[in-house]
Amino acid sequence: MEYYWWFILALVLSVIEIITPGFVILWFGISAGIVGVLDLLGIHNLNLQVIIFVILSLILVTLSKIFFKNVFQRSPGKQFKTNMDVMSGKTGLVTTKIDNMLSEGRVTVEGQDWSARSLDDSIIDKEELISVVGFEGAKLIVKKNN
Repeated sequence: MEYYWWFILALVLSVIEIITPGFVILWFGISAGIVGVLDLLGIHNLNLQVIIFVILSLILVTLSKIFFKNVFQRSPGKQFKTNMDVMSGKTGLVTTKIDNMLSEGRVTVEGQDWSARSLDDSIIDKEELISVVGFEGAKLIVKKNN
């Protein structure tokens, strides 16, 4: 098979990858391109080219799956923490009285101003110390320190 057919196959597979989700077909396109280069370098045996194409494609797909699983997928033991997750357990100061019924309340935690709600719907007065127990949207859920 002439090298340009491998390059055409690589181009077609790359275009298909662009219009379909999944990030899998790209590796077959790269493999076809590599086999095309090998054909230019003197490996003209079609059977050997097909074997190289299949093996290289399988290796690239397998490696990409392993890489993306380890880097991008969240597993229960390896969750990425956000700013809000880090706030849990922190102590802060009420700067505006917290009253869930009136949707009021602001606290300062580690120098940052946050909107806040009390955990048990109790009113927490200004200047009281609180502990962050969680968050709901962009509001901290807090409880009064005893």
